Amino acid sequence: MNTLVGELTLNNFFKILGMASNRKIRKLLMSIQKIYKKDPAYSNKASMQSTKLMLWGEKIVKHDKQYIISSFLPPLPSKAYYQLATASQEEENIYTQQSLSKRSAPISFFLGLTYRCNFDCKHCSAKLRKKDKELTTEEWKSVIKRIQDMGTAIIGFTGGEPLLREDLSEIINTVDDRSVTILYTNGKGLTYEKAKEYKENGLWSAAISLDSHDKCRFNEFRSDDQAFDISVEAIQNCREAGLYTMMQSVFKKNEVTDENFMELFKLGRKLKVHEIRLLEPIKSGKLLKDSGMDEIFFDKETRQKVVNFQLKINRKLGYPKMTSFAHTESDAKYGCGAATQHSYITPNGELLPCDFVPLSFGNVIKEDVSKLWLEMNEAFGIPKSGCFAQTINQELVKFDDDQFPLKKETSMELVSRYKTKVYPKIYQLRQSTFKKKK
Repeated sequence: MNTLVGELTLNNFFKILGMASNRKIRKLLMSIQKIYKKDPAYSNKASMQSTKLMLWGEKIVKHDKQYIISSFLPPLPSKAYYQLATASQEEENIYTQQSLSKRSAPISFFLGLTYRCNFDCKHCSAKLRKKDKELTTEEWKSVIKRIQDMGTAIIGFTGGEPLLREDLSEIINTVDDRSVTILYTNGKGLTYEKAKEYKENGLWSAAISLDSHDKCRFNEFRSDDQAFDISVEAIQNCREAGLYTMMQSVFKKNEVTDENFMELFKLGRKLKVHEIRLLEPIKSGKLLKDSGMDEIFFDKETRQKVVNFQLKINRKLGYPKMTSFAHTESDAKYGCGAATQHSYITPNGELLPCDFVPLSFGNVIKEDVSKLWLEMNEAFGIPKSGCFAQTINQELVKFDDDQFPLKKETSMELVSRYKTKVYPKIYQLRQSTFKKKK
């Protein structure tokens, strides 16, 4: 655990110097600290320790005059980062509430804009769920305003395939600078002109699926013999349009080797992507009841291999930044943020804890999203140890596919069985002086 003190890599050293000399960043961080210091529980030491842990395993990237510590967090400087740091359920003692994960909104809200998709991926989490009328442009605009007012720092557009929404630019343009936006896409139809249009309408980042350096393997996994070329072209278009460009790569358990990772990062370097997100298959959607695919899921040892590679590749110059759920959502960092740090809204407005957990806590068109989210947040409690989707979905195999997402009453009952009292490490560090202060 000595790595938790953080390693000041050569890359990060110079980036931190750049951040320290940035007047806007200094002003932003001072305004946040001023708010925190009003809280008797605030501690400079605990704050510094949690900041050091936040940097652990990360490569800081500078893009478009902003610094990205992690794409799971908004960039610095930005109003979105202020939202991240100050969103709390009460107006007083904000540091304490942040340290206890008592937020007024998740850090990130992903919006499933459509059920439609032009691919048929074998690991799709959105398949086999009952479909209803998709929200209109005006309804999505209303939802976006409300989740921004709650304090949401990151808004992700996903699906299905969000590019199939003809009003995508208009929806992106609805988001003001209190949040940053990320487009999650398979890249089909993402021309340079489209990427430029989205950027001009306020899109901050695009994450394009590209699971392997091996063209045949990727095409087979995505069930499309043009998938690789489509993704490569979309990545190039987003990079040229000036978007913060990420590759999203899902690895099966048997593919988790340093050799495969290095080949992927060589491809990422060639394509000049800013970041590669390494993901694992989730037992959801198509994979929920497919027992023949059980060998693809990660175990503890596999996740540690991913973390080890991230620690290694992020020390190297000349390669894209790496992030992974295995690292970010580990107990050693933030834990699983379903319903606490992250949430999802389906194309017809159902509020879910995350993209991979088909439990509904109400419809955001029929009821106030802030009220529904706080109810869900209270039911879940604190950030979980380990991916909650991998845990709860083991129980969901007994339900028929057309029941997903499950109704609120059933969802509440299910999650009540899984409350925990042990916080992930970053929260423990921030809480370390609480008793002493008392």
